[in-house]
Amino acid sequence: MWKVKFEVRLVGDAGLDAGREVGLEVEEELPGGVEDLDQWEQAVRRVGFGLMRELFKLGIKLLEARVLSGLIHRDAGCKLVKRGRRSFGLKTVFGRVRIDRQRMFCERCGEWMIPLNGVLDLHDREQGRATLGLQALSSWCAVHQSYRLAHQMVGELTQDRGVLSVRQLESIVDREGARVRKREEEERHQVSLGVVREIQEGKAVVAKRKPKRKGRLYVCLDGILVHSTKGKGCWREGKVALVCTDAREAVGKKGRKRIPTKRYISSFEGSDVFGSRVYAEAVKLGLREYAEVIVLGDGARWIRQIHKHSFRDAVYVLDWYHLERKVSEALRQLLPEQAVRRRIRQVITLRLWEGQLEEVLRLLGWLQCALGDATEGEKEGEAKGVLEELMAYLEHNREGIVCYARWHQAGYLVASSLVEKAADVVVAKRQKKHQGMHWSTRGADGVSALRTLWLNGDWEGYWKTRHKQAA
Repeated sequence: MWKVKFEVRLVGDAGLDAGREVGLEVEEELPGGVEDLDQWEQAVRRVGFGLMRELFKLGIKLLEARVLSGLIHRDAGCKLVKRGRRSFGLKTVFGRVRIDRQRMFCERCGEWMIPLNGVLDLHDREQGRATLGLQALSSWCAVHQSYRLAHQMVGELTQDRGVLSVRQLESIVDREGARVRKREEEERHQVSLGVVREIQEGKAVVAKRKPKRKGRLYVCLDGILVHSTKGKGCWREGKVALVCTDAREAVGKKGRKRIPTKRYISSFEGSDVFGSRVYAEAVKLGLREYAEVIVLGDGARWIRQIHKHSFRDAVYVLDWYHLERKVSEALRQLLPEQAVRRRIRQVITLRLWEGQLEEVLRLLGWLQCALGDATEGEKEGEAKGVLEELMAYLEHNREGIVCYARWHQAGYLVASSLVEKAADVVVAKRQKKHQGMHWSTRGADGVSALRTLWLNGDWEGYWKTRHKQAA
């Protein structure tokens, strides 16, 4: 074995810290020789993290010395005396660190105080005394892995397996997710104020009449279900949106196309809250500067409500994939004979592809009469219910059933594959594709908020702002 000695000194050379100095000597054992690179690497890493913890404590010790040197309780008549030290545990990006804080007593006022608490805000630490750096690290790990895997990852990265428990990590994500949502609401409020101001000044009308941008803006909406903590068979619906333009650029040697301008939005709250956030993001992408704005969705009621309340001037298009699947599922329940079902499905889908909704409704009415004559009793009621549900779906989405053939030929999107993929990467990949996961509304919304932040490329900017606010 080898012994390595380190002398660590922290010296103040300017301002209030000029001339102050704290230091310590550290002695560690390392395996003799470097023949085993893996063993040597782990030993050096262990010593390095130990030194970082000691340096962290030295900095706080130097700060405390500065604070105590100029400390006044209420006025110059107060007499402060030292009365022992109190230990405090901080959880940092290099593991747990214990700090000894000086305890003071004012003999005139009869009051106790720990000066370092007020300077570092240690008396009111959030997230179980975790530093902001550890909160950012924990959130990043939890965005990409299940909580248990994220807990293991944080332990490896900090070289301290016990720095956080799984529950503490989950609490950090819940709180940080709520903070992200609050930030989104503030941005939405600012956008709304800007829109109102422009309308009052008459600028919105000008922008609407004279589009400044070429191309189209798409607002693609979709829902996705995750298991609820309420019990077996219970679900929570997450709402996901992708706001993008129709511009594409080639990447890589194979020339794969990607969308250069896009924004993800997610929420496990109501459609009114979600719709306002989607609108705010669309405005930031230049909503009112595009000649064509298209809302694309699967026909769910909340999607139609968002179109009506937030994008009333946009064109609503019912996603072709969901429309075709809805027809296929209904006919599968109604017609057991595959050959007959295939022929009828081809006729109906062809009419829908050409936008001939009235013709389709007449065909379904004829099918309803034919099935009523061929079936009796309970089966007749089931068939009637399936057909009525399908016809109601078509009627409710009448506005969104366009001539898909013509739209597709003109280069418009008519399928929601983009937002299906968005729902997968924002929600399903983290909250659904791992066995045994069950979510509360707060937990599901917190994770999706942080994951949306990361996917939009806003992660670094958000944490820089958090560090500035904490400074």
